[in-house]
Amino acid sequence: MKSLLQLIVALALILSTASCGNDKPATSNSGGIKAGPGPVTQSAGNTVKLMTWRYLPQDAEIVHDFETKFSVKVDVTVRPMQKIIADAVAGNRIDADVLIVPTLEDAARLQGFGALQPFFVDAFTNGDVGDRYLDNEGYWAGLTRWTMVSVYNPNSVTSEEAGSYKGIVQATTRDIRLGVAHPDSSGLAGVVAGLYTNLNPGAAQLWAKTVYERSSGGPQGSDYDQMERLLAGDIDMAFVSLGAAVRWFLNGNPQHFAAAEAWRVRFPHTEATDINFFNMTCITMPANSPNRQLGARLINHYYDKPMQEIMTNAWFEFPCESFTEANSYLFGFPDNIGNKVSGEDIDKNLGNAWAIINEVAQGAGN
Repeated sequence: MKSLLQLIVALALILSTASCGNDKPATSNSGGIKAGPGPVTQSAGNTVKLMTWRYLPQDAEIVHDFETKFSVKVDVTVRPMQKIIADAVAGNRIDADVLIVPTLEDAARLQGFGALQPFFVDAFTNGDVGDRYLDNEGYWAGLTRWTMVSVYNPNSVTSEEAGSYKGIVQATTRDIRLGVAHPDSSGLAGVVAGLYTNLNPGAAQLWAKTVYERSSGGPQGSDYDQMERLLAGDIDMAFVSLGAAVRWFLNGNPQHFAAAEAWRVRFPHTEATDINFFNMTCITMPANSPNRQLGARLINHYYDKPMQEIMTNAWFEFPCESFTEANSYLFGFPDNIGNKVSGEDIDKNLGNAWAIINEVAQGAGN
């Protein structure tokens, strides 16, 4: 039914384009979400503003392709996520038409602060992007998927311990030193939300509490910091994002490449239900976008198969576009990324997850 309604919306959009040119009003999808392009805060110019926390040479390639294809200019602003979130908390306008954020948690927090508006693009109507990667209210969409992984020294940690969320925390009871990044800099809240949704609130509370109390030095720093701690021998296992781990392995440092050969990586799962929780790099549209029409076109461009190939090869994350193959390095691990729990399933309990994390952090004195 949803696909049929979306098809009707797409046909309506095409027909209105034929009759009204570029001055048509915005249409809506089956959930009432405005489908760009449309006149909402539309700028008369041919410049679109992109804000992102990371901008690699491959990201610039995607932007250049868009500029060439549509004869437009993309103004790129690289801004740390902490400052983007701080702007939203303060009620400051995010000066961009398109905003890319590293986690579903970041997208949900920005939505909660009223910093985003719904959007809808062609890629969402033709099966290019699965519903499990889309917000049903239209505030965020997954560009690429990743999961929190266990990177470990096999001389100290067993594959079974690293391969489940329960095993990770149980390993600490035999003095295995676990490194975890601060939740503001990782996907920790997404895992807690997944456990809350898929198991029960008690399991989520206990897991988060154990991570805080038993991780070496408590959650701290970034995912890259945990990889460096593992290299220095300060910890035995790092719980980090997949993309961060692979980018660290393959950044050209011979020591890191050698570590990739010596260490092992597991995608943890729940023991009771055999579920691995994915997270996503998300694309969003800030509220009061100066050029909504061109912003929607840029978002749609990111879902073109060649652009998704660029992203998976640069970010080492799994594409959200249905017909794009992931970077071959990602298939060298013994586990598969989960797809049984949707982004919506995680999103609906992120508030509960943050409440748990804040409670256990306060109790741990962090």
